[in-house]
Amino acid sequence: MKPVNVIDIDVSYGAKKILETISFSADRGEILGIVGPNGSGKTTLIKTMSRIVTPDSGEVRLSDQGLNTFGFRDLAQQVAVVPQEISIGFAYTVREIVAMGRHPYIGRFASETPEDLEICDRAMHLANVTHLADSSVHEISGGERQRVLIARALAQDPKILLLDEATSNLDISHQIEILNIIRGLADSITVISVFHDLNLAAYYCDRLIMLKDRRIYAAGPPGDVLTRESLSAVYGIDALVKPHPLTGKPYILPTYKYAAKHQPERGVHVVCGGGTGSDLLYALHKEGFRVSTGVLNVFDTDYATATALNIPCVTEAPFSAISPGAREDLARCIAAADAVVVTAMPVGQGNIENIRILEGYRNKRIVLLNGDTHRSFQDCTGGEAEAIIYGLLERGAVTAERIEQVLQFLMGSA
Repeated sequence: MKPVNVIDIDVSYGAKKILETISFSADRGEILGIVGPNGSGKTTLIKTMSRIVTPDSGEVRLSDQGLNTFGFRDLAQQVAVVPQEISIGFAYTVREIVAMGRHPYIGRFASETPEDLEICDRAMHLANVTHLADSSVHEISGGERQRVLIARALAQDPKILLLDEATSNLDISHQIEILNIIRGLADSITVISVFHDLNLAAYYCDRLIMLKDRRIYAAGPPGDVLTRESLSAVYGIDALVKPHPLTGKPYILPTYKYAAKHQPERGVHVVCGGGTGSDLLYALHKEGFRVSTGVLNVFDTDYATATALNIPCVTEAPFSAISPGAREDLARCIAAADAVVVTAMPVGQGNIENIRILEGYRNKRIVLLNGDTHRSFQDCTGGEAEAIIYGLLERGAVTAERIEQVLQFLMGSA
């Protein structure tokens, strides 16, 4: 018996059809993500599952019981909803907001029992807001307020947790904190969440449903749903989808298209690392440059990008300094290139040879991307890397803040 079964629902707002023949189920202990472009019906689907919106046809069943057969209190004991944002008009304390989650279990004229208070305390602990218990919700940050809403939902002790882009307005640290909280709860409840960020959806979800034009376009594990073909068909974007080198989860790397004035035959070697070069590699590849890169270790994100684009890459083993053999290969790539672009990568003793070698190429065109000053580079060498970058600037290396400027320079228009 599935905790959630959505069976052939159609939903309209007036004469406008929003969802059409939507069917899926969700298991206990899983996180099911709903993705799709704006206007595809994601929020409407969440509202339908929480009975805010009534379908024109079809049925939503919770544990094999029709959604419309639940009383208000019974439904609130089954389903908790965390919206994207909420307006709280009164200066309630955090504890008071969380205690609202116990209303479905408390009689009209009754007060919270010791058990209710214990459940609220546990919910605040799980959501990491215990220290805010006596603070007004108007005095805390947006990320903290969102955690309070999650604590309120957890205080309902639901079997099903519905989230409508509950983290999309938060910075990345708060997004990860909240999604880690939800991931830790998934063993005991069913979580269905709308996601705007596809990479977060791929990382945290067991399965995904992708909506397009009112219908389900694809459903299944993230690796089956988030494909280059589906992203093109549903979002209209060209992107590469590769397994993340650390997690094995699919990771989306969008490509970038620039209006080329001509198809260059020029060679460019890109010195990068730590993901700082991926966008540039895409852009150069799209424009038809003959591109090489390295030295990169085989766990580096930029290496994954180069591999996906079939760009020649000089490699080194992880956690190893650049070997003489890799340096020779690097020298050959630089000699064959018309220009070298260096991104503002982290530089340590293991990879400093990538820029030290450039001191021997005084007539080579060198571009420092995001290197408006030598201090833009992340120097982990105690100043040696900074000195090298400063020397390159003194000898005529040019700087660029954006990829477009790099392309203009390489094409001879800047």
